[in-house]
Amino acid sequence: MAERINLDRKARSKGSQPVVFDNETTDALAGMVLALLGEVVVLKDRLDANERLLKAAGLHGPADVDTFSPDSEARTYRGAYRQGIYERVLGTARDKLMPNSLTEQNAYEGVLDAVTRD
Repeated sequence: MAERINLDRKARSKGSQPVVFDNETTDALAGMVLALLGEVVVLKDRLDANERLLKAAGLHGPADVDTFSPDSEARTYRGAYRQGIYERVLGTARDKLMPNSLTEQNAYEGVLDAVTRD
């Protein structure tokens, strides 16, 4: 049976949390970025381990992954997946921190859509 990972709030550090940047919002965003960076590093390490284990088992290895060229179906899937990730990760910041930019972007996309349809 796979070990269940406990993702509750106990993983946070205890004690006071000093404000390093100009305000708590910037500190919170910096903390989120650093936490995401940590997750990316862990994922990269796990992918590396899997590639090395597959190579040791006589299957493909890191070089095969590096030279892999996805077909059109894979490219389409990846494009949609990336767009969804960008929207989920960056959308909140865009909507809350840059509402004027969002309005301008929507207006631009409306004009672009109208021009390309004609």
